This record gives sequence, structure tokens and C-alpha cells, in this order.
Amino acid sequence: MSASTCRLTCRCVMRIGLLVAITLTFAPVRSSPGASAAIPRAEATPAPTPHPFAGETAWIAYYSGEGIGLIHPDGTDDHQVAADAVPGEELLADWSPDGTRLVFTTRGGEVEPIYEYELATERSHQLFACEDPCIGDDEPVYAPDGKRVAFERALAPFVSDTHQGGEVPTDCGLWMGELSSGQVTQITSNTDPPCDRENDAHWSPDGMQLTYWRDPHENGQPTGTAVFTISADGTDEQRLTEPAMFAGSPDWSPDGNWIVFSTYPLRTFQCCQVSNLYRIHPDGTGMEQLTHYPTEELRATQPRYTPDGEWIVFTAVTPLSRNLWVIPSEGGEPIILTTRGVYTHGTWQPTPAT
Repeated sequence: MSASTCRLTCRCVMRIGLLVAITLTFAPVRSSPGASAAIPRAEATPAPTPHPFAGETAWIAYYSGEGIGLIHPDGTDDHQVAADAVPGEELLADWSPDGTRLVFTTRGGEVEPIYEYELATERSHQLFACEDPCIGDDEPVYAPDGKRVAFERALAPFVSDTHQGGEVPTDCGLWMGELSSGQVTQITSNTDPPCDRENDAHWSPDGMQLTYWRDPHENGQPTGTAVFTISADGTDEQRLTEPAMFAGSPDWSPDGNWIVFSTYPLRTFQCCQVSNLYRIHPDGTGMEQLTHYPTEELRATQPRYTPDGEWIVFTAVTPLSRNLWVIPSEGGEPIILTTRGVYTHGTWQPTPAT
């Protein structure tokens, strides 16, 4: 049975509920006169319900609140990785298309460059130089060809911005880095207002576009976030959602037909907002709501498609927890993947080439 078939079968079992195994037992038959035939009696015993992703060997990379972790979808082999990068914190990991490497953000150094972690060697190395006026790089994502990484770069000096209510870098734009040479190129620039950045950029499957969200502020408060697309060369920016919807954290489906996103993204709205998942076509049509949580007691945010496009991994936020859940890509009943600790920014590993 293929992995996808097994996955579908297990999902059906989960939805049907608990199976009941019926064991027939018989009373002994005596040969005395007038003895009646043995009457079968049924004894119902619960059969164990299989985990829908039991035996799945792919990893889910996540942020633990202290660093980057890996866990199998059935909850096994949970462990931290990439702690060798720099003193401080590692977060916001993204898988290489071949599933053998992770690129991630660092926090806590004098400058904050991005690093790459190799699963085979369990070692990390800095990808691109971050020299003056570079302050730090952020939110790296591999291109579909595995040869480039898109990321955010902040440039000095810091300036006072009344919109955001504090000191911010002069410019925060999208950059592109070539893995083979280490050469980087600036794609967008955001100086008016300063550092009005393209958050959480993710590639289209054909490598021709990226999707992201903007988070404009006024007097230190968000005024309406929206999801955008842009060509990979920094031209032809298109807004897909209305600012009043407060949309963010988009990700492109593997077939290129959908962009999934959440409302009131967790990065800006840490509490007290209703957050649900939606999907929309890249041309801005056909919006569909995927989750329907009515209060802030359970929020759905940070959605990412699985590599096969069948599922969406997201962060389920309650007042006391942040854990990874998954739903079918067209919406449906969620499956809980983690139940303890802090698990956010989940991203499913592509199948490594053999």
C-alpha cells in the first residue's frame, strides 16, 4: 500500500470512530437429554485506533520557544537540532526541496545572519555575509530549484518611525541569495515608511512569484494587514485581500492553484483575536474559509501545505498552549499532532531523494 493510500485509509478510520471487534464464544455442549444447543454470545472489545500518520518517516520542523525541533507526525523522535549555529536562538526553519537541509533565522548575535543545517552531518553554517549596513537577515525560504534563498534583510541606520511607534531599520526588503556563490541581490526596498516589510514570503511552485503579507501601522497600532503576490524580480506587486480582513502568513499550494492564509496572524496579534484559515486563488478570486473557530479561545494560524498538497499544518493557539494540528487541504476535521510544550511554525519535510 502506498503512503498516500495508507494515509487516506487511516484518516477514514479516524473519522468513523472506534472499531468494535466482536468475538464469538460458545458455552460447552452437554450430551444430557433435553440439553439445548449452545447459544453464541457477543463480547464487544475496543480495538486500538491507529494514529493517522503512524509510521510516517518525514519530519516536521518547528519552533519550540527555545530553538528548532524535529518531530515525526505521529509524535515520535521529538528532538532539537541546529543548536551549534550561534549563541542565542534559532527559529523560522524552511526545508530545502530535496528534504536534506534546513535554512533558518538566528537571534541574539551582534548581527543576525541566516544559517543552513544539514541533516546528514548535523552541522550548521552561515549562508551569506551580513556586513555594514546589514543589521540582520530574516525569514529565509528556499526557491523551488533549491539553488536560491529568498530572505528579508534589514539595513542600518535605525530611524524613528511614528507609524510603528519606535526605532526601526531604514530599509527592510526582500533579497535573493545564490547558494553556489554566496552572492546576494536586493529585490525590493521599503523606506517610506521605513521597514514596511514583506513578511513570511513563500515561493510559487514554478519559482516565478512569491506571496507574503504587509503589516502597516499608525501610531504603533496595526491598521489592516493584507496578503500580496509579487514577481521574483520584484515587479508587479498585487494585493489579494482587503486590509480590513487582517490576513497574513500565506503559503502557496504545491499545485500552484491556491494560497492559504490566516486572519489576525500570530506574529502581530499574540492574543484576543479570532483567527481562522482561508484559501484564495493567486489571482485573488474564489476565496474559501477552511476553519470556523468562533472565539479567540481556539485560533488557527501559521498554515503550511504538506509537500503532497493533501494537508495543511497549522498552529492551534489556546490561552494555555500552542501546538501543531493538521487539516485536509480543502478543510475538514483537524488531527492533533502535538499536545504539550510549544510547537509553532510547523513545516513538513519533502521526501529526500534516494
